[in-house]
Amino acid sequence: MHDHPPQPARPSNPEVEAIVTVGSAVTDLVEVAEMLPVPASEAERVAQILDRLSEELAEAAGLLRKASARD
Repeated sequence: MHDHPPQPARPSNPEVEAIVTVGSAVTDLVEVAEMLPVPASEAERVAQILDRLSEELAEAAGLLRKASARD
């Protein structure tokens, strides 16, 4: 998967951050889907990628909750 370069600091906007996070996760998920099925020797590495993506999506959910709490 791609290591995304750090973004320059700017004012926090949870909605935009969520969009960027989800977009990046979807891109990586498509790459993972294209690798499937994986040989047993690659299963752990791909599972770790999926774990990371689930964490990123949970973070996006938190950002959306944060945004809705501001309203």
